[in-house]
Amino acid sequence: MGTIEQRKLWVGAGGRCTLCKVDLMEGSLTFKTVPVGEGAHIVGQQATEGSPRGLDPLPEADRDLADNILLACSSCHTEIDKALVAKLMTVAELRRRKAQHEDEIHHLTGMTSDRRSTVLRVQGWVRGAAMELGRDTAAAAVIRSSDRFPFFLPAYDRRGIEIDLRHIDGEEEGSPSYYAAAQKKIETAVRDRIHEGIRSNDIEHLSVFAIARLPLLVYLGWQLEDGVATDVYQRHRSSGGWEWPQSDAAHDTAFEVELLRTAPHEAEDAVLITNLSGTTHANDLLADLSTAPVFNLRVSGDSAHEDIIATRACLASFQATVRRFFSGLESNKKIRRLHVFGGMPVSAAVTFGQSLKARDLRPSVVLYDLTSDGYRRVMEF
Repeated sequence: MGTIEQRKLWVGAGGRCTLCKVDLMEGSLTFKTVPVGEGAHIVGQQATEGSPRGLDPLPEADRDLADNILLACSSCHTEIDKALVAKLMTVAELRRRKAQHEDEIHHLTGMTSDRRSTVLRVQGWVRGAAMELGRDTAAAAVIRSSDRFPFFLPAYDRRGIEIDLRHIDGEEEGSPSYYAAAQKKIETAVRDRIHEGIRSNDIEHLSVFAIARLPLLVYLGWQLEDGVATDVYQRHRSSGGWEWPQSDAAHDTAFEVELLRTAPHEAEDAVLITNLSGTTHANDLLADLSTAPVFNLRVSGDSAHEDIIATRACLASFQATVRRFFSGLESNKKIRRLHVFGGMPVSAAVTFGQSLKARDLRPSVVLYDLTSDGYRRVMEF
């Protein structure tokens, strides 16, 4: 492989492994700046059975060109050349990964610093189950969904800003101690990492990825600084991915708040049921709210389901509806507490919390969690 082809390979890959994305200009043992990348042939260098993917019809004269080589770490290089993975790591698959990686590097390096978005990941168990939300997943979603590029604030573990709630005891039953500890962890991380980053001008834009119990997602949104532009991402059940569609102009999902029950007298408490990802009925509420007025936040002309927030436009429509509702609620000076029940997708829950912070809401908000024994009050702010 000639010098020009080597330069094309390293520059095109941005000095990172095409497959695992590790930095190939830093040794993992001494952390010295040394090139540790290797050129891995997509079609084997020799047209023989012993050469990985070597029987492909690509002319031998083209096999040492950068177009047929991907930059890789020694571990990935060794693995893709093993016979056991040959059916998975085919010529077509390796070409696809090379093209995708180099396109992303070209996209990122063409952006100015004001287009970066600091990534915040919140990972928690949800009724005993957890879904992995890795850095690569979040980075890919930002790149493919916006004209920004992902930025992970420096940390000792190089993972950026991550709030990990998975090791707090009591999640499965939603115990009071669990919620107290989780709230404290969210509050501390937002204050020490995000608010400090904003003050030091390290954070100008946020991209939020979160998986946790619904009340904690609302609390996260309420804690976030409302003066910083923020993109909230949604995990789509239909695809399993976090990317927003490139175009959502044709999506016309609308939301509405309807009054389900009036109060017989001027009440200090009101109820909001969010029937977006599940269905809660007024008769499911706690007995001490039996005389409170009840509002229902729902999708116009559709039923509740997990992928109801399918596009950015849909999330913006939801936020506008929530803000209109709060504007009307604040005009009622008698209501001191709003009790929130029901289900929302993760992006809607975080956005709901942001809407509270943006309005410095009065009355206070009381959040409930659905347990095996029915709804339980878990926090108020």
